[in-house]
Amino acid sequence: MSRIVASRLSSVRLSLRARMILLAAEGLQNKEIAERLGVDRVQVAGWRKRYLEQRLAGIELDLPRGPIR
Repeated sequence: MSRIVASRLSSVRLSLRARMILLAAEGLQNKEIAERLGVDRVQVAGWRKRYLEQRLAGIELDLPRGPIR
């Protein structure tokens, strides 16, 4: 995970998600992670959940946007 954050080849979004997971692994709560990274705590919770369910594959793919038909 640290390699993703440090890599210049990683997308900004993937790097942010990886930082969320690393901070969670350090024991920080969603609220603390959100404050540090300037995102919403619901967003942090969602990416943590996806990581727990699908590991790295869960944070690599963007979520669909807009209404799903």
